[in-house]
Formats: sequence, structure tokens, C-alpha cells
Amino acid sequence: MFGVNVSPFLLSAMIKHHIEKYREQYPAATEMLDTCLYVDDVVSGADDISQALKISKDADTIMKNASMKLRKWNSNDQTLMKTWEYEGLETHPRHSENNSRVQS
Repeated sequence: MFGVNVSPFLLSAMIKHHIEKYREQYPAATEMLDTCLYVDDVVSGADDISQALKISKDADTIMKNASMKLRKWNSNDQTLMKTWEYEGLETHPRHSENNSRVQS
């Protein structure tokens, strides 16, 4: 279907369908997906690590059920990054520790 003029509409409609399907079961994750999803990126935050982990795992479940994989999870909190990796979520650090030092 991609390449057809209606493809963006169909993708958006399918995502909205799955968001509505899980709104009662995962209220925070569906709200985040509904308001923070732009094209193929989600930009969001949470008050603490446990809330961020729950929302991200719930959002991952919702999108997996739509046959879509959320990936490139990123955070400025290294504990959350390691927890995502442990939980099997694909992370995408902004920079590695080796590249973060200035070369002299």
C-alpha cells in the first residue's frame, strides 16, 4: 500500500484504531501515543523511571499488537536505558561513552 496517495491516512487510521482498542487497558500509554506521536517518532517524558518504564512497555505492547515495532528508545537516564535493554526494548543512545570525550 505504500506509495499510494492514501497511505499516510491509512497508517494514521490504523494507529488510531489500535490506540482506541487499548484506551481502557493502557490509559497512559494510549494518551502518549495519541498526543506525542509525530510521523514515526514519539517524544514524551515521565515523572519517574517506573512510570516511564510502564508507559514504554505498554506502548510497545500496543504497537506490537498492531504488527509495528517501537525502537530506538532513548533517555537521559542511564538506569532507564539499561532497564529497557534488560526488558528487550531496542535502545538508541545519543552517543557512546567512548565518543563523548573531546579528542585532544
